[in-house]
Amino acid sequence: MFSVLALATQILANANFATQDTVSSKTSVPLVNVHQEQPQFQNADKSDLAPPPKVRQIRIPGDILIGGVFPVHTKSQSGDEPCGEIAETRGVHRVEAMLYALDQINAQNDFSSRNGRDPQIRKQGQKKSVAAVVGGSYSSVSVQLANLLRLFRIAQVSPASTNADLSDKNRFEYFARTVPSDDYQAMAMVEIAVKFKWSYVSLVYSADEYGELGADAFKKEARKKGICIALEERIQNKQESFTESTNNLVQKLQAEKNVGATVVVLFVGTEYIPELLRHTAEKMHLSSGSKKRIIWLASESWDRNNDKYTAGENRLAVQGAIVLMLASQKVPSFEEYFMSLHPGTEKFERNKWLRELWQIKYKCEFGAPVSSNANRCEDIRQTTEGFKADDKVQFVIDAVYAIAHGLQAMKNVHCPDDAIETSWISRYSRQPEICRAMQNIDGADFYQNYLLKVQFDDVVGKRFHFSAQGDGPASYTIFTYKPKSLDKRRRMLGDEDESQSDYVEIGHWSENNLTIYDEQLWWNANETPVSVCSLPCKVGYRKQLIKDEQCCWACSKCEDFEYLINETHCVACEQGKWPTKDRKACFDLAVAHLKYMRWKSMYSIVPAILAVIGIVSTIFVIVVYVMYNETPVVKASGRELSYILLISMIMCYCMTFVLLAKPNAAVCAIKRTGIGFAFSCLYAAMFVKTNRIARIFNTRTAQRPQFISPISQVVMTGMLAGVQLIGSLIWLYVVPPGWRHHYPTRDQVVLTCNVPDHHFLYSLAYDALLLILCTIYAVKTRKVPENFNETKFIGFSMYTTCVVWLSWIFFFFGTGSDFQIQTTSLCISISMSANVALVCIFSPKLWIILFEKHKNVRKQEGESMLNKSNRSLGNCSSRLCASSIDEPNQYTALLSDSTRRRASRKTSHPTSTSSAQDTFL
Repeated sequence: MFSVLALATQILANANFATQDTVSSKTSVPLVNVHQEQPQFQNADKSDLAPPPKVRQIRIPGDILIGGVFPVHTKSQSGDEPCGEIAETRGVHRVEAMLYALDQINAQNDFSSRNGRDPQIRKQGQKKSVAAVVGGSYSSVSVQLANLLRLFRIAQVSPASTNADLSDKNRFEYFARTVPSDDYQAMAMVEIAVKFKWSYVSLVYSADEYGELGADAFKKEARKKGICIALEERIQNKQESFTESTNNLVQKLQAEKNVGATVVVLFVGTEYIPELLRHTAEKMHLSSGSKKRIIWLASESWDRNNDKYTAGENRLAVQGAIVLMLASQKVPSFEEYFMSLHPGTEKFERNKWLRELWQIKYKCEFGAPVSSNANRCEDIRQTTEGFKADDKVQFVIDAVYAIAHGLQAMKNVHCPDDAIETSWISRYSRQPEICRAMQNIDGADFYQNYLLKVQFDDVVGKRFHFSAQGDGPASYTIFTYKPKSLDKRRRMLGDEDESQSDYVEIGHWSENNLTIYDEQLWWNANETPVSVCSLPCKVGYRKQLIKDEQCCWACSKCEDFEYLINETHCVACEQGKWPTKDRKACFDLAVAHLKYMRWKSMYSIVPAILAVIGIVSTIFVIVVYVMYNETPVVKASGRELSYILLISMIMCYCMTFVLLAKPNAAVCAIKRTGIGFAFSCLYAAMFVKTNRIARIFNTRTAQRPQFISPISQVVMTGMLAGVQLIGSLIWLYVVPPGWRHHYPTRDQVVLTCNVPDHHFLYSLAYDALLLILCTIYAVKTRKVPENFNETKFIGFSMYTTCVVWLSWIFFFFGTGSDFQIQTTSLCISISMSANVALVCIFSPKLWIILFEKHKNVRKQEGESMLNKSNRSLGNCSSRLCASSIDEPNQYTALLSDSTRRRASRKTSHPTSTSSAQDTFL
């Protein structure tokens, strides 16, 4: 509000007090009084009105006052200072644009002496009033300023305000603005095409200034929005050329396909359009029932009131036509002027705000000694690098020129004889001065009769004029031709008033804002006409542009693991991520689709059932052994090692549930130690058993072999299994257990333990060694006497286990892409290893215990066993056969002393008995 009040003070002062300025000799519009659009406005002129303290102004001497209101500073963020930081583009550029425009105007010779020489004018006091004001920039400021200026009937021209209310002449009868249509009708037409997704259009323009300029503007804006021009036709006034162009247009639009440039943009003179419509209707054989193939998108040259447009067959061609009814550019000369400003020059020093700008922008000091290290502002020159003038510079210059042209027109009417006499008699008779009408300008007369009527080629070479409301060209109304006979909505509502036009308003466009009334369109919302070169690609397909044409493409499928960063490029998702359904981004598989063994899956159910069956079967064997613990079969099989074997089998079966559990630190630790330890206990016990038998039968002396007692066997088994356990514990210490994400394929993230699979196999290497050794000893003891035939079953168990392990290894690595199959195969292999040992070793004993109980008793006839033993030794070495039966040999060493004594008397006492140990091992 300070700015408005201050300006009012200046206006009133300049309107009512005389000043002592020098009159220019070359111009009729030379004076400017520029104020900042901030709390204070100043007057540097030593007039009767003293300027407020600490206030700056720009004032150029002349005959007529033109005020300027610009936002030189931003709004202050604190209450200490009235103004904030200086605004370079919005403020200083616009101030300099006004000064530049005045310099250009003052450089023109608008009047001269009759002898052709420049007149010599002496200083003379004269009254001056404010003729007009340029500004403000913000609409809110312009509204307040307009309300104030209207009290004094002073014209106002804004270079930036776009408020629609400012067009209301009842409220702002002295307001005008030069805001041009930075978005001419071409931009409006492009926005309409974008709205309806018409990316491929045809362009027809007439061979004249209007058509060519309009077509160029449309092509420029279309490129920005990604709209392609399929066909360009330049229509000339000659009949032959006109017919040829029309035929060419129709021929290219006749293709029977779902896509094509069916929308035709028209920048054609009014006189061309009826003939163009007639030729189109004839060549396309249009009838009342034919499908609409062309949609005209016409500029404001389309005359809605011209009956020729809809006469006869033209009516069929024009149906559905969309008609427009009725940018800031760089000013190179201003930029050159602005670049020439530097400290020390007259035009720089007249604008005191430039000093402030220099100090802030270049961080320099004025008046610093040359010898100092300070950055001297006087030495700084501007460069074009990075320079960009304010986008409203053109409109500021237009505003000044509009006022100047209006004043010139007014002077030509009210002061037609404003010339300087140059005869020797009258040359010094009076001093020249502006006529009284120009000294006291009637604002209403100036605004209505001169300002709004100005027309001129502006600084960028375009024709400028005001509308009746004082606006520059800016907005458009959009119509469509929809005859009442085809308007179902009108018929349903009973609205068939003949006085209404067949052109229906469907929207409007203003200041880059497009509004479309969908209910007024001649097509349904889901049946928008198509005008494209290629249909959109399906989800997961990219556009493969054809000949660098951004609107025409072939669709190429992206890989399943790729997403679209734009319409033309597929990019692979990072490891562990997968494209979303719309293929516009990737999501984390670990969050949405983390894979691990699920208990409800068949991959888990089958091995779990096998493991349960194995556990139940093993427990059954343990129960049987406990019940028949003192029977000869149980005793002869080595009860201690048998129980170790059975417990090891249960451990093997339990590993299935560890492998199927969701990986965590505890599960992974048990997996790395449990499987190896279970196998080591199982095969260590078998190895100790077969090793004992081998040592007994391979001894060359009558001395009893060492470490064949039950306690010795248990200790050796524990020592062998302890090696595996200690190694596993060391491994856990070196590599603590944990879990990780494994990526077997692009679309999978598997939760698994933190050690690779081949590291897991390393832990089974020791078990494999025990298995091989056990197999070797089983082979070596395959020919022991029948009474010691348990080795035969152990050997069969080892052979089968080796086959199972080898098959599993190949199967495991062959199914590396499916962790479920791998895990299931491992579980089944572990269970099968235990099953083989359980069936091969314990089923013969269970059969005797449960179904041949007569064999599980202590025999009374000892020779029976020895006779069998002798028969089985038919192939033994001569040394062993020659040995005395009374001597303890490799067979009798296994027997108790009483048994051996009974065996020595077998020939004289054939009825002596033996214990259960004589028959079974």
